Amino acid sequence: MYILHIETSTKICSVALSRDEELIDCLERTEGMNHTALLTPMISQLLKSASLKPGDLGAISVSSGPGSYTGLRVGSSTAKAMAYSLNIPLVSIPTLAALAWASFQKHPEADYALPMVDARRDEVYLSLYNKEIEELFPTSSVILDEGALSFIPENMNEEGETHGRVISSKSFLTICCGDGAFKLNSLHLKSPRMIVDEEILASAKHLVALAYKSISRNHFQDPMHFVPHYLKPPNITQQRKAQ
Repeated sequence: MYILHIETSTKICSVALSRDEELIDCLERTEGMNHTALLTPMISQLLKSASLKPGDLGAISVSSGPGSYTGLRVGSSTAKAMAYSLNIPLVSIPTLAALAWASFQKHPEADYALPMVDARRDEVYLSLYNKEIEELFPTSSVILDEGALSFIPENMNEEGETHGRVISSKSFLTICCGDGAFKLNSLHLKSPRMIVDEEILASAKHLVALAYKSISRNHFQDPMHFVPHYLKPPNITQQRKAQ
C-alpha cells in the first residue's frame, strides 16, 4: 500500500511517500511559512517522480501538532480533502511523537526523548517519551526557565516520580530535538546527561513507521471532523494605523 505523509507543523514543509513502512522518497522545503503555496505542488512532484497518481494511494498520514497554527491548518486541510475525495484512511501522528521516534533511531543508546517545537520567544511545545514512544509527560506549552525541566528523570525527586509515574533511579540519557531544542543551549538549561541534537527536525519521513503502525491497528481519523492539536490560538498581529 502506498502512503502519503504530510508534515507542516514547523517552518519546514515536507511530504514523503512510503510503501507500507518502507520510505520511497521525501521532499522538504524551507521557505518561511509559505506552506499554502508549496504543499500541493510538492505532493504532485512526489507522486510524479514515483510514477503514481493520487488514486494509487492507500492512505494518508499527517502530523497533528502542536506547532505552527497556520502550518497545521494547511497540512490537515490538504490531508483531509485528499482522504475524503479518494475515500482512503486518514491517520494523524503527533509531531512530538514523530520527533521522539527519530531521536531513538539516531541515538539508540538514549533512555528518553524530549522533543521540542519552537513556540516563539523562550517558549516551546514539548513532551517526554520513552523508547516505546509512550508519552510520560503530557504535551504542553512551556516557558523555558530554571525549573521548567523538573520532570526530566535526572531532575526528579528521590522517589523517581514524574507526573504521577514512578521510574527507576538509574542514570538516564535524554535526547532533546526539534526546532526548539536550541533554546536549551542559548538559555544555559542543558543538563550533563542530556544531548541536544538540533539536526533532528520535523520531517514527513519521521511519520512513516508510526503511521504504518496506526494503519495496521485501524487507528483512523474522520476526515470530516479531524482537528489538529493546535494547543494555542493563532498569533495574530494587527496592523498599525497610519498616523
